[in-house]
Amino acid sequence: MTQSEIEFFDTLAPTWDENEIRSTPDRIKSILGKLRISKGMDILDLGTGTGVLVPYLSEMVGDEGHVTAIDLSDGMLSLARQKYGHLKNVEFMKIDFEEEQIPGKYDLALLYSVYPHLHAPADTMEWLFKMNMKQDGRIVIAFPSDEEFINNIHHEKKAEHDHLPPAHTLADMIRLWGFNTKVLASTQDEYIVEVRNR
Repeated sequence: MTQSEIEFFDTLAPTWDENEIRSTPDRIKSILGKLRISKGMDILDLGTGTGVLVPYLSEMVGDEGHVTAIDLSDGMLSLARQKYGHLKNVEFMKIDFEEEQIPGKYDLALLYSVYPHLHAPADTMEWLFKMNMKQDGRIVIAFPSDEEFINNIHHEKKAEHDHLPPAHTLADMIRLWGFNTKVLASTQDEYIVEVRNR
């Protein structure tokens, strides 16, 4: 992530939660409910932002599980820690996960409302599977909306390179990179693509 992108998210951090109208509790629970998360799992929340998924993930994995929430924005991480730093099975880390090594092995890595911001998604997934995913580990790309909603937001912000294709198109594209993919949801309120290693 570039310095200007980091500064962009730092600036947005104080008002992020009030403007994030799509990540309602019902929608988050519905999305996470499709991911077969169970007690004892180790989960990587990549681009956690202000930690919108953190309390749900923490509860789902239980005391025997662990959630590692990663972001590169100090502003976002500061708010996430203020809200959820008390959760004993959650750890927050400042890491550029496209450039730096993440410690640990995980059952599930979540890219929630993050995928369009990746600079080298194929390389990033290859690296994550090689270095951080357990043998049957999965990477899940998810949004609380369809691609049209996401692309309208990025168009307004003049972020033309952040275009998100339809879920089935993205799944086909990732499959061409050599991964196994499955579309778990493709509706106006849910966009979920599951990625597994070859």
